[in-house]
Amino acid sequence: MDDECAELLPLVCALLANPKYTLSDDTCLEKLLDWFTNLTETDSSLLEVNSCLIGFVSNICKSKTADPSILSFALKLSGLLASTEDGFEVLQQQNVLEHAFEYKGWSESSLWEDATVRSGWIHGLENMIKHQKAMLFLFKNGLTEVILNLQTDKSLFVASAANKLLAHILNFGEVIAMCPKGNKTELSGVHKDGIGRECPEWTDGTMEIVRHLGDSLMSGVPFRIDQSLKLVALSLAHCQPHVREMLWQKTEGAIEVLLGNGQSSLTKLFMEVLQAAARTPLFSKTDSNIVPLMETMIYTLKPTQAIPFATGLIHLEYCPQSLKKRAIGVILQPLQFVTASTDQQRLWSDMAEENGCQHSALEEQLSQKTSCVSLLCLSLSSTAELAGMNSLHVDIPVQSLIQSVIIVLKVCVGMSFSSSPSNSILRNLIGCSRVQKCALDTLASLSQFQDSIVYMNEVFTLILQYLDSPDSDSTVLQKAFQVILKWLCRGLGALPQDLFPVLRKRLCDVRWEVRDSSLEFLTQLTSHFQETPSYCETLLSSGVLELLMILLKDPESYVRASAILALGQTARLPSKDNVPRSGHVVQEDLVMHFMDVLAQDAEVFARRAVVRVLTMWLACPLPAGDLEIPLSTVLELGSEDLDWEVKVHTLELAQILIDQTLAQSGQSTCPYAVVPAARSSGTNLTESLRKLQDLKIFGVLFKGLFDCDRPVAQKACSLLLSLKRLTARNSGLADSTVVCDLQGQTWVEDALKKHLEKHVAGTDLQKPMGFVKVLSVLDLENMQHTLGQSSDHLENSPRSLMEDILAVSHVSEDNIMDCY
Repeated sequence: MDDECAELLPLVCALLANPKYTLSDDTCLEKLLDWFTNLTETDSSLLEVNSCLIGFVSNICKSKTADPSILSFALKLSGLLASTEDGFEVLQQQNVLEHAFEYKGWSESSLWEDATVRSGWIHGLENMIKHQKAMLFLFKNGLTEVILNLQTDKSLFVASAANKLLAHILNFGEVIAMCPKGNKTELSGVHKDGIGRECPEWTDGTMEIVRHLGDSLMSGVPFRIDQSLKLVALSLAHCQPHVREMLWQKTEGAIEVLLGNGQSSLTKLFMEVLQAAARTPLFSKTDSNIVPLMETMIYTLKPTQAIPFATGLIHLEYCPQSLKKRAIGVILQPLQFVTASTDQQRLWSDMAEENGCQHSALEEQLSQKTSCVSLLCLSLSSTAELAGMNSLHVDIPVQSLIQSVIIVLKVCVGMSFSSSPSNSILRNLIGCSRVQKCALDTLASLSQFQDSIVYMNEVFTLILQYLDSPDSDSTVLQKAFQVILKWLCRGLGALPQDLFPVLRKRLCDVRWEVRDSSLEFLTQLTSHFQETPSYCETLLSSGVLELLMILLKDPESYVRASAILALGQTARLPSKDNVPRSGHVVQEDLVMHFMDVLAQDAEVFARRAVVRVLTMWLACPLPAGDLEIPLSTVLELGSEDLDWEVKVHTLELAQILIDQTLAQSGQSTCPYAVVPAARSSGTNLTESLRKLQDLKIFGVLFKGLFDCDRPVAQKACSLLLSLKRLTARNSGLADSTVVCDLQGQTWVEDALKKHLEKHVAGTDLQKPMGFVKVLSVLDLENMQHTLGQSSDHLENSPRSLMEDILAVSHVSEDNIMDCY
């Protein structure tokens, strides 16, 4: 804690302890707790140096008239201060802990009726229980029974906090007895593994919680059962082995009984408990009954519940192959059922039917449109997730799955199937864009398997039909493009012949979203196949490029930006002598158009795209060779743009220019770069800096350094700091030949002037100054540190927080404290 905060803390404690003080907003107290939490983790002398804290928590906890919010804060703070053994002993000697957490006094107080106070009491105990002494304090004072009662408190917040505290007690890892010598007993083997000694208080308290949990599970009271199942799910993974076995022994039988009674409302909690148990050593024990319970759950759950549960099982690290196979069957069953409804030949073995949900329940849900769509989307999404799991270790019928997804897509687009016995199921899917999108995502995921190539032509034919259909939703079209892209990029077949005619059609679509997604697809496709001669020839002769030039003037700014990016990518294609000139993008014309966009376009998206394209061109030179780009104009326009992203992209372009210019003379801004001595002279660096000066890069960097947008200032500061380190390594640099004309620069008048006047007495800002001198004067290291902090670090600092709290006591009630 710094000196300023240490001076303010006693004043704040005195104010909060004043019974006349009322708090309009307790947010400030939560922020103070966050600060104290950090302090207790790093400052062992917190109580020793700040004795006012002891007096504050003692007075508040003894008070019967304190504001509930302040009392709750004091209880939480007491627990924090006692979370270390030294702090615990200090507070115990002052009898603070007895006043704070001894229940008898609270039971007689009307303040206990306030849920805020009960919540503060629980959180205070949870904050405190970080060591053995605190845990024994809880058990010896009989607080376990109080916490168990609060587990079913009428306030859900209090009940939830109590449940977390009970889980914290059960999961307490380091249990070493604090009992007097000669007062130990051998206790039923509980907590023997790795503990060293036994403690009767700990054992009795733990067993009290476990017994209560077992009674609650069999009580028939819904809320008690809910809370107990949540407690088991929270505790199983982290508690001691013997505690885990006792918990599971109580829980296992209760779940069997509750499942037998048809407690469907507890299904979600059952799943959470079983999945938690499966992540513990219990899963590998043959007598734990976890796997049979999971199999029972799969058979008894509704299909919409069974599929997420089955997906979770597959993710388990030690899931048996038999259970994993059943889980996969559950996931695939709705998809298989829809496929069978089309009278198509059975596509895979009976795995899905044998291991899936009840046939009647599945058919009932699929016959109703809402549940049919939800269930099939769930099956498709989970199938896509299966396809992306490299560690599945269970074969899935890839080819059959692909054919099933194709059939679903055909049904959705309205293709008929002969004499289906379940026409209502198929009718539910016709024109359903939600199913179409899920199916397309699944088809894209299945492209990673080599077996997919068997259905390559059928997939392309179907997807082109979707792209050509006038009824296709704009999002469906976007996903259809991505399916083609994924299958092509994985080498599954050649470019479909009808792709570009369909693409031209979609580039002229009346919906701007479709035009935009078509341009994004073209950009990605070109980026991947730009080295493929056949693709380049097809694209250049397709007439698509002429449409791109037209779309540069599209009324929608998103489309204009995407057209710029597409043209920037297609301009990189190598030209062919036998292709008509009209099929080529003239790079010089593009540059001129891009400059107009950067200077005149009112929307930011197109301007951002221009700077990104020019940066890409500079980073990877075009095949045609050098291209004349008015870089100084680009840098000037970009640095003066009102959009912060344009300015950041401009600085990225400047970084490329700096790196390329320095590399030509054997220099590098990287501090670890190994530069040959013959090429690292100050003369070479001076020449490089002069070239950068001619491009007006230094003015762009200094302007960005003092920009009001933090990302811009951070980027500029990083670049200037790299140059500062580079110039510092070159003692022979002729600084006088590379100067900065400071006259008329607003960044000098507003910010740099104070730095120069402080470090260089008598500096005349009206005269040019050496660039290296300016870098040495600027405290760039400190600027970088400041810029790395959050924008509200001053307002959220402990000092500012305490000043706000104190300020409220001196103003009228109309002035509400603002601690955000």
